[in-house]
Amino acid sequence: MRDVYDFAKFFMKFEPDSESNTYDGNMKLQKMLVLAYMAHMSLYGKQLFKDDILAFENGLVVEKVRLRYRNDYDSFKMDSDKFNPDFDETEYDTLNSVIGVYGHLSAKELSALNHQFASWKYAYCNGTSQNGYHDKKKSVVQFESFPDDIVAVGKAIKAYKKIQKSSTKREIINGVTFYYDSVVMTDKIIEELEKFSRECEDDAYSVCQDGERLVIY
Repeated sequence: MRDVYDFAKFFMKFEPDSESNTYDGNMKLQKMLVLAYMAHMSLYGKQLFKDDILAFENGLVVEKVRLRYRNDYDSFKMDSDKFNPDFDETEYDTLNSVIGVYGHLSAKELSALNHQFASWKYAYCNGTSQNGYHDKKKSVVQFESFPDDIVAVGKAIKAYKKIQKSSTKREIINGVTFYYDSVVMTDKIIEELEKFSRECEDDAYSVCQDGERLVIY
């Protein structure tokens, strides 16, 4: 099984963050790693890496990666830039799918998503005493006890993969991806999608035309 650093270096190299070498940049990296772990469990039924995942106040964390990013960023970034990944097909599939589904989200948005997981809630409460002390050893997440969290991430990934297979074109507006086949993207349609993107709740939609009517689903 690969070391988690390989996956961290992949995200740092191929999913560059505008908040690099910051608290938020570190937090986003943690969330992408954990989502990749959860996605791989759902898609392939096995762990992506063996390192413990801990529940912190801002979500789920791989501690050794968090500490290296915080304490040794320049060297970590240099290693990432030189990194030539040789992942197998399933690992590439997981990593690229996670980038496709979650890569456009901010650290704050990914943290909020983590807070919806029952696995995070249980481990964070278990590791936090009444006086506020955070015991890392008691904060290790046991995903096998919370299969619904794994299923939820898997559903998002599988929906993304299904849309990618069925649509050959896409338009990204305000971070929302619109997939389409035969629709001609006129200025009028772009304007409608831009307005929709400011009000919608999901990250990806399919677009088609029913006569003169634009259908988004």
